[in-house]
Amino acid sequence: MRKLLAILFFTLLYSGAYAQLGLSPLNPEHTGMVRDHLAGEKAVRQTAFWPFLMEQSTLESIYDADTEKWSRKEHSSWVMRKLRNEHLLEVSEDDFTLFLDAGWNLEASYQTDDEGRRMYTNTRGLQLTGTVGSRVFFGSSFYENQSIFPNYLDSIVSKRGGFDNSADPERGSVPGFGRWKPFNTSDSYDYDYTLGTGYVGVVLKGRSFVQLGQDKQFLGYGYRSMLLSDASAPYPFLRLHLSFLEDKLTYTTTWAVLQSLERIAPNYNNKEALFRRMGGRFSYLHFQPKHWLGLGVFDGTTWTWRANNHPSSIEYYLPYGGVYTGNGIRNHMIGFNGHVRPMQWLNVYGQWAVNTKTRGQVAQLGTRFSGLPEGFELILEYNHTGIGAYFTGEGDAAGTIIAEPFQSGTNALDYYQHNDQSLAHPVLISNDEMLVRVAYRFRDVFVRGSYHYVAKIPSMIDHSQDYFNFELGYQINPKSNAQIVLGNINRTERDGVRSMIDTYTYVAFRTNLINRYRDY
Repeated sequence: MRKLLAILFFTLLYSGAYAQLGLSPLNPEHTGMVRDHLAGEKAVRQTAFWPFLMEQSTLESIYDADTEKWSRKEHSSWVMRKLRNEHLLEVSEDDFTLFLDAGWNLEASYQTDDEGRRMYTNTRGLQLTGTVGSRVFFGSSFYENQSIFPNYLDSIVSKRGGFDNSADPERGSVPGFGRWKPFNTSDSYDYDYTLGTGYVGVVLKGRSFVQLGQDKQFLGYGYRSMLLSDASAPYPFLRLHLSFLEDKLTYTTTWAVLQSLERIAPNYNNKEALFRRMGGRFSYLHFQPKHWLGLGVFDGTTWTWRANNHPSSIEYYLPYGGVYTGNGIRNHMIGFNGHVRPMQWLNVYGQWAVNTKTRGQVAQLGTRFSGLPEGFELILEYNHTGIGAYFTGEGDAAGTIIAEPFQSGTNALDYYQHNDQSLAHPVLISNDEMLVRVAYRFRDVFVRGSYHYVAKIPSMIDHSQDYFNFELGYQINPKSNAQIVLGNINRTERDGVRSMIDTYTYVAFRTNLINRYRDY
């Protein structure tokens, strides 16, 4: 460890000056725009492990969304500039940048849930990013939310938590966010929950960096990640990313602190005890010999936390993966991620991994068509989660997992999870998923739709679901992703006896700055 710190120190000390660099975005609008921009470049760029470093000026230019055929009108008044063209707060100097946006999602439906109440989501927050000089970058966000969810999502969110003593009141978290608590009264079934992130990073040399904070990460080229996804809640971490051979060879390692929503002791004098902690180590070695070809090796582990404050093996701290001799590993995922881009508008990608503790496997195969015609995107993707891929129970518990999020009687620490949410594919149980996602944007008007078919395996009965989502929207501001949207979700779940149908039609006024996964 001392040798590693010394190498990092001298690398930083002797590195030269560079343009201001920030992290690539993870949200429904900007992520696709960045991918399309990089697909048109011939330079080698590793884009498998998000976020990665990009020039801040390039990011701002991409967000403007101007094309050869049209450019958005530049307004002169302060109010119209903030509404249509700029971040809420912009500071851009030679040695300092700061971009601040309001984060909101005011979403309402005319439909009601099983209790007869109108469904809605009310989100308010702030998100900022910035740089100091050419070496330091930082970011932070906070979102406060209240929701009455559609029935299917309500059942997922409240699966382990409860509004009364009949269920475990400590359990239950909103996918992608944090643990929920009752809003207004204990029996209202309104959910109150938050999301908070924050990080600071230092550029070492080129596109190498070290980053400390609490946030999410995503590994892969598709819509889902079978290895490490941003569909889970944020977690504290330290990340080291090293780049060699002009970005052709990169290596990233993340040391994370995870938790299960299980108290280690009862509450005392109304003071909340700590939750049960775990360790997480995620390492990825990527080789990108050409701009159109890339292949990487992934190693992901979750660890038992001794005395709830440190891992049970010194190997957790080492910056490499693959071979372990110590004790304490609960899950060990090792696999591959890669892509080939035979044409600028076509990307073929895939993933495969095995849990070495159970031999359970996951796989992904997908294609992404984009930019032909301009503004068009089509994703076709197949995902497979095998039995025991994200779970390492022993004895009777090692069989088929038939409940979500956790099978009754199993140990939550045996799952590849954080905050009772999967670290990879959002459905922990074994399943096959086929998904189609299509989007088209003409200037500021966009339309998108998605279809997901999920079948639980193995099953002697028809246990499957169909998920449709359609949105028609208008982009108000490309920097903050402010937009107004009319959407509809239709979900049918079959359990062999009956079909449960949910329909949710909504209008939303939002800044789409984070990924919200509702396709379960």
